[in-house]
Amino acid sequence: MSYRGVSHLVVLLVGAFSCTAVVASEPASLCQELAAQVRQSAPAAAEKALSTGIAIAQSESPDRWGPRETAMNALLRKVLETKGFLSEEGPGSIMELEHLADTPLYMGSVVAGTAECQAAAFATFSADGVPRVLPEPAGYTGTCWNMQGSLARVLGHPAYVETGTVSSTSADALVRVSPWKGKDWAAPCQLTVEFNYTLELARQFCSEGAPCGAAGAVALGIAQTYLNYSSMQQPSMRPLDDDVVPDLIGGAAGIGGGPQAQAIVNAGWRALARRQQANLPGVSPQFSTVASVFPTFGYEGPNGGWDYGFSYVNFVLFPLLLDGRLYLGAVGHNGWGWREGTNILFAVYVAPGADQDDLVPVAGFLIERKPSALRGTVVAEGGSAIPAR
Repeated sequence: MSYRGVSHLVVLLVGAFSCTAVVASEPASLCQELAAQVRQSAPAAAEKALSTGIAIAQSESPDRWGPRETAMNALLRKVLETKGFLSEEGPGSIMELEHLADTPLYMGSVVAGTAECQAAAFATFSADGVPRVLPEPAGYTGTCWNMQGSLARVLGHPAYVETGTVSSTSADALVRVSPWKGKDWAAPCQLTVEFNYTLELARQFCSEGAPCGAAGAVALGIAQTYLNYSSMQQPSMRPLDDDVVPDLIGGAAGIGGGPQAQAIVNAGWRALARRQQANLPGVSPQFSTVASVFPTFGYEGPNGGWDYGFSYVNFVLFPLLLDGRLYLGAVGHNGWGWREGTNILFAVYVAPGADQDDLVPVAGFLIERKPSALRGTVVAEGGSAIPAR
């Protein structure tokens, strides 16, 4: 996501208890204070330490509105409607109204679309009680999916904040803070809290006679190899038909090679493309938008479509050698369509034939990626000191 209008001074604090000196003539910003609070906590409590410093405003319930809330609701709706973010009726007609207690600050917001993007407008009451539209804070980005904007008190100070994670596949926390100075917004700052992670094999699903022991033994290595591959700035790809497919480079036990192995992978991609075309007649399939069905062999979790479904983003097929026999492996993040979760799914299929229209599963593994310790904090400054109380 973009971070507009900010002149960045980046302070990198590596390690849970390390510290970079701040120039004495520059008072600390809210982000620096938040970072200090996080670093002073136990590594396992870093997420809680961050959240305790930020008190998000609650949405105002219409049945509790007074004249001021009614006036603000009308004003902010008009602003969002004029910008095309809000309709008079239908699904796009719902606007949340937030009021930051003990301040004249209000925010109206609407969330819409498959990416759950948020559009917001801001207003305040002037000294004579007249509602006045405010400009967007410099730290406002129009958040989507893994980020959310809100009015809040940050370490007791009124502000507009955007909170969430650096991506939908990470628990690394991201906070943007635009302090409120009483009449207008101060320059924003940004804090990123980074974690180290561990991989944990959480669930496995196997058919009868499946090589579960051999596959389970390499599952964590496959997951780490996949993370290394998908985090590359330009992951290796290779041509196939009129498209390209991921070319997962080995390094984990079990990943096979050679002409037969590549033929199996090619057959797997083509089978998935044919399945997609059968499900969506008239749509020309692309390998970048297909993913296999993750096998659970009848198990249905409470959020199965998300927890036990492959996202097609960075979804990879690769040759898998288990107990001397070639299989087709698949690995990717859990999710739905282009949406990705934090866990990794690893599946094993029978090596497909050239004309096969679908894949025959033999095993599936859910690997959880969990924060294990605080890695460090990164503070990006916009030249904004903590406003006086």
